[in-house]
Amino acid sequence: MPRSPSSLLFLLVLGLSLALVVWWTIFQVQASGQLAAAGQALRAGDVDLAARALGARDAATLADVARGRRWMFASEGLFFGLTLLVAGWLYLASLRREATLRTAHDRFLAAATHELKTPLATIVLLLESLRAGRVPAAKLERHLESGLLEAERLERGLDNVLTAAGLRAAPRPSRPQPGDLVDDVRQALAAMQPRAAASGIAVAAELPASLPLRRDPVALQLALRNLLDNAIKYSAAGSTVHVGVERQRDAARIRVRDAGRGMDAEELRHAFTPFWRGSDQATGGSGLGLHLVRELVRAHGGTVAVHSEGRGRGTEVAVQLPLGEAP
Repeated sequence: MPRSPSSLLFLLVLGLSLALVVWWTIFQVQASGQLAAAGQALRAGDVDLAARALGARDAATLADVARGRRWMFASEGLFFGLTLLVAGWLYLASLRREATLRTAHDRFLAAATHELKTPLATIVLLLESLRAGRVPAAKLERHLESGLLEAERLERGLDNVLTAAGLRAAPRPSRPQPGDLVDDVRQALAAMQPRAAASGIAVAAELPASLPLRRDPVALQLALRNLLDNAIKYSAAGSTVHVGVERQRDAARIRVRDAGRGMDAEELRHAFTPFWRGSDQATGGSGLGLHLVRELVRAHGGTVAVHSEGRGRGTEVAVQLPLGEAP
C-alpha cells in the first residue's frame, strides 16, 4: 500500500534522529576514552601527549580542536533541534488529520442515518398503514407511488455510500463503451421525473439530437442522477430545473441549473468535500452527491465546476467530458 508524503517524511525524520543519537553515543564513548588517555598523560607530565590524546597535534593546537568541536556541537544541536521541531509539526499535523477524519466520520454517521433511515421509516409507515387497512382505495395508488419514490431514494443513498467507499479503497477505473450522451441524459431525466413531479418541480431539457462518446454507462448514470437529485432537492416547489447538453470542440458539456436556495462562499469551497453539508441541513442529504459526481467524472478524464451567485440565487453545475477515449 503506498505511503502518504507525511508518513515518508515522518519516517525520514525518525531515521535521522536515530542516526544522530547513535552517532552522538559513539562519539561520547570515544571522547570518554580520549579523556582517560589525556588524564594518564597529564599525570605523567606529558602535555603534548595529552593534547594528542584529545585529537590535537600538540598543546599549541589544542585550542583549535576545542573551537572545532564547539562549532560541531552547536551545529549538531541546531540540526537536532530542527529535527525535533519537524517531528512536533508532524505530530500536530497528525492530530489535525485525526480530528478531521473524526469530524468526517461523525458527519457520515449523521448524514447516512438521515439519508437511509428517513425513507426506510416512511416505507415502514406505509406498509403498516396498508396492513391495518387505513389507506382509502382512492389514495392507494398515490401512497404506493410515494413508497416507490422513498425506496428509490433509499437505493440511491446506499449506492452513493457504497460507491464512495469503493472509490476510497481503490479508485474505480472507467470501463468506456461507445454510446450516446443524449440518450444517457434522457434516461437519467426519465428516472428522476417522478421525484421532480412529487416535489412540484418542472424539468426543462435542451438537448441536441445525439452526441456520441465513450463512457462508463453505469458510472455516468450515477453521476447524472446525483446532479439532478441535488438540483431537485434544493429547489422550491413551482420552480424549474434546466438541463442542457452541448458540444464544445472535442468535449461534451452538461449543465444542470436550478433556481433554488443557491450556495454561499463556504458551501462553494466545500462543494466536493465528502459528507460535508452546510448549516442549513433541513433538506437532508448525505453530502456525497457532488463528491461522487467529481470522482466519477474524473475517472472519465473530465472536470466539474459549480457556480452560484449566493443564497437564493440558484446553482449551476457544469460537467465537461472528453469525447474521445476515456483514460
